[in-house]
Amino acid sequence: MPVKRAETLEEVQFVTEPSPLRDESLDEFYVPTDSARDKSFPPSNVLRDYLYGKSYPRRLLFASHPGAGKSTELNRLMGKTEEDFWFVYFSARQELDLATLTHVDLILALMEKLYQRGWEEKLIKDKNVIEPVRRWLAEIILESKISREGAVDTEASIGLDGILAQVVGLMARVRTVFSLSYESAENVRQILKPRIVDLRNYCNQIITEIALNLEQKTPKKRLIIIVEDTDKLDVEIARHLFVQHTGLLADLQATIIYTVPLFLIHSPDRQRLESYFDTLTLPMIKTYTPDHERFEEGWQILHQIIVNRLNTNLIAPEALELAIEKTGGVLRDLLRVIQSASQFAHYAQTDQITEQAVRYSLDRLKRNYRNSIYGNGSISTDHLYKKIREVAAAPGGSVPLDAALQLLLYTQVVIEYNGRGWYALHPLMHEALQEMGMLSD
Repeated sequence: MPVKRAETLEEVQFVTEPSPLRDESLDEFYVPTDSARDKSFPPSNVLRDYLYGKSYPRRLLFASHPGAGKSTELNRLMGKTEEDFWFVYFSARQELDLATLTHVDLILALMEKLYQRGWEEKLIKDKNVIEPVRRWLAEIILESKISREGAVDTEASIGLDGILAQVVGLMARVRTVFSLSYESAENVRQILKPRIVDLRNYCNQIITEIALNLEQKTPKKRLIIIVEDTDKLDVEIARHLFVQHTGLLADLQATIIYTVPLFLIHSPDRQRLESYFDTLTLPMIKTYTPDHERFEEGWQILHQIIVNRLNTNLIAPEALELAIEKTGGVLRDLLRVIQSASQFAHYAQTDQITEQAVRYSLDRLKRNYRNSIYGNGSISTDHLYKKIREVAAAPGGSVPLDAALQLLLYTQVVIEYNGRGWYALHPLMHEALQEMGMLSD
């Protein structure tokens, strides 16, 4: 349906879908948020200036809490700078299985994306660059028994487009295995792991080929790779990818932005990561200061985000205030609460989203946060609750980082805000602890 401001309760669920803004929705709904994140170090400006930096290539880890608006900022960046950069956008969630993702999967899929885009834009011209890749992929396919049939046409007369079509087809054939079963995928990974240097080198060769032809076609235009959704990885998979294989990811010879989970930046591995990558965090929009005073600019921005999406007649003023107060600047939570409350109001046959509808939606979300407090092998549930109470009582939101706080950041029970980096409980978790008698007012 067309992207437009909701004028009925039925339309609210579409405009409050908690997904990144892009294209028409970006033009229609985007609200600048830097002033409520970090005035002194405005993230969207810093991100843009990073691409225009003199050193090239550059590697950036772009981190935030889930639902903070990172993907929307990247989409806006691509739209605002497309005259100066040629973007290759890659979504790990759309292309790969995040639950089993490895460095092998990612590099192979990236190479396939580069070949596809390079072929479409006629930026691959040297047969000597792609012929070895074709033969290498054919060997992988035969060795892994993906296909018993001949994998390539070895006729010397085959043209450039024919070779490119084969390479893209062979890559797709290899990657299809990753979606069939864990056993099939692991078989291919075991064959590729000893050849990971070859895989990296072939990926760099195609990057160089595209960059050279891009410069000839459009002087001064640079290749930029954006790897999205790797911020949604579980703890161990994220560490395997970015810590155990740091050098491999940093060795790709293009300016590349990886999205990463916030807990990875706040970990003992940070020093290793920063020896290979630059890092930038997109802070959460703050609704309160570290001293628990209401931060009006944050409230106004969040109010405008909702007003841009739906007619204010569709939501009672006190209902919107409650939704903003209890979601703590987490955009995804705010949109989900309004979306759910609109359905509640629709089923209740009311004319607008009431405070009661928002309260019902908040209680459902609060239950999810409460249920996410669960210990693992090294950290008990009791220890997590002890840490939560420590965060709640900390003057100015200053709390030492440890494994328990890392886990709470991962579940977003604890939120990091801007500037000097201070912490606060998610308002709904604060409310849940009060109801359990663990915190006073």
